[in-house]
Amino acid sequence: MATGILKMIMLHIMKDGEASGYDIIKKVEAITGKKPSTGSIYPLLKKMEREGWISGRMEDGKTYYSLTDTGREHVAQINDAKHEFINKLHRSIALASETFEEGDVQDLMKDMHNLHRGMRVPVNEHMELLALLIHQVADLLETGTDREKIRSVILRAVDELRKL
Repeated sequence: MATGILKMIMLHIMKDGEASGYDIIKKVEAITGKKPSTGSIYPLLKKMEREGWISGRMEDGKTYYSLTDTGREHVAQINDAKHEFINKLHRSIALASETFEEGDVQDLMKDMHNLHRGMRVPVNEHMELLALLIHQVADLLETGTDREKIRSVILRAVDELRKL
């Protein structure tokens, strides 16, 4: 798992209160389905402590970590970025729904909803291909490309795919 993603998950866990390194490992595993190693968690905890995002306190030989004010600000920034990203995806999916079969779009919407709720999302080859298209369409819309031109290109591509 990428260090940046792991950091975000760890901060998210600590926003609800104190957590030991062991608690964090268990919660990361519950969220991602993969157990992170102690060699990835504890150095990140120490680094985030040095950066002032979290503070640790000892009790009965265990260190319990909690967010500092700086850490809470960082979590708020992450949440803002996440919501902006999700809104862009929803706009892109709305465009895709005009072109693709309803079932594919509904599956993607369900996956996005689960991702938003912090659940693991099964990634399959079909959704990866659709995601590439959605990201490209979102980029074009962000730069002001005409929506009807995009739709026309997608419809031509769908026609070509049907010929395969």
